[in-house]
Amino acid sequence: MSEHHIHWSHEFELGIEDIDIQHHFFVNLINRLIDELARPDVTAYRAALISELNAYARFHFISEENLMARAGYPHLDEHRDHHFQLIEQLSAKQNRLMLNDSAEEAEAIIRFLMEWFVNHTTREDRRFVDFTANTGH
Repeated sequence: MSEHHIHWSHEFELGIEDIDIQHHFFVNLINRLIDELARPDVTAYRAALISELNAYARFHFISEENLMARAGYPHLDEHRDHHFQLIEQLSAKQNRLMLNDSAEEAEAIIRFLMEWFVNHTTREDRRFVDFTANTGH
């Protein structure tokens, strides 16, 4: 089981207060999930925590997309597609874990969330920040 956590880095800070606060909370949820997936005796709680993370991701994505719409971000549809794909993939991995509660399935969720958060935040979300900096929004 992965013992790695996402350690907050200035690289993740976008300078948009609402998004940064939500990203902090998202990282905390992922790290809590990592801790719980390492414990074999908390299957029901683990499933509830993944549901919480899934619901929070949906909330965060809507919030982020609303900021992008208000700013007239030209890549909003593409960004929304990235969000949709994350929810679809997370839901599929969540279902696989429920059907086969194994260390491998748990590790797959952790790897997916960690890689997705780091890559999406530092690349896709950064594109939005660069857009707002260049347009004055």
